[in-house]
Amino acid sequence: FPYTTLFRSQLEGNFEGIGIEFYLLNDTIYVVSAISGGPSEQLGIKSGDKIIKVDGKVVAGKKISNNDVTKMLRGEGGSKVKVSIKRKNKKELIDFEITRGTIPLNSVDVAYMPAKDIGYIKINSFGGTTYDEFFESLKKLKNDGMKSLILDLRGNPGGYLNTAIMIVDELLGDKKLIVYTEGKASPKKAK
Repeated sequence: FPYTTLFRSQLEGNFEGIGIEFYLLNDTIYVVSAISGGPSEQLGIKSGDKIIKVDGKVVAGKKISNNDVTKMLRGEGGSKVKVSIKRKNKKELIDFEITRGTIPLNSVDVAYMPAKDIGYIKINSFGGTTYDEFFESLKKLKNDGMKSLILDLRGNPGGYLNTAIMIVDELLGDKKLIVYTEGKASPKKAK
């Protein structure tokens, strides 16, 4: 499966840019998704769109890296970038002028009560804001009468280990081993 870019700034909870997740396949930039509430989503850019030109320069079929794409599409909020997109079932390229903005990224996709005493929380990654989002969701569900919790981590690619540890620590009793790390050149560390 093609590599989906997950940037450090995304883990920290926000970034400035056009608000897409993308992957590169055969030197073509494919939009995985337009981030909810971001500039690209508001303009109608969709999953599966191929970015062919950026600021009038052809980028498809050229040797290009994830970092190259990031440099082209990221930028200060309020600045503009023009992209030309090839969309399935459309002959002509579709041109967009996108005003970059600050893209907030929430780690908790959803938190609700699917049944009387059962809470459900879906976490899409372990970033810098995830613990606070999780804790607020957990508190609200407990106040709503939650006695059991479904924690959905499907599709979660990981992120900051300490964030995951803090969340697990909320769910396990004291003095329970959560994880340990050990490397060839570093001693075993239990958490």
